[in-house]
Amino acid sequence: MPNFAGTWKMRSSENFDELLKALGVNAMLRKVAVAAASKPHVEIRQDGDQFYIKTSTTVRTTEINFKVGEGFEEETVDGRKCRTFGADDVVCTRIYVRE
Repeated sequence: MPNFAGTWKMRSSENFDELLKALGVNAMLRKVAVAAASKPHVEIRQDGDQFYIKTSTTVRTTEINFKVGEGFEEETVDGRKCRTFGADDVVCTRIYVRE
């Protein structure tokens, strides 16, 4: 398994607003979420196939722990629990580069 550990910055983001719309997030919260998520600070720690990812924005900080190949729960920007970042046929693509 490749080593993803380190600090990452987002290089690009596509369809994030469309994903939030498909998830039913209201327009005002979508606007705040898209602006806040434009420059997240991402820290990844890795131990084999076990990951810890901390994402910090101006609005909030989230932390997730998961093992590759196993489902895990996290929250949407409006606090709903979810297991995926896809909704219907909308796909959110984010590309990060190591700092």
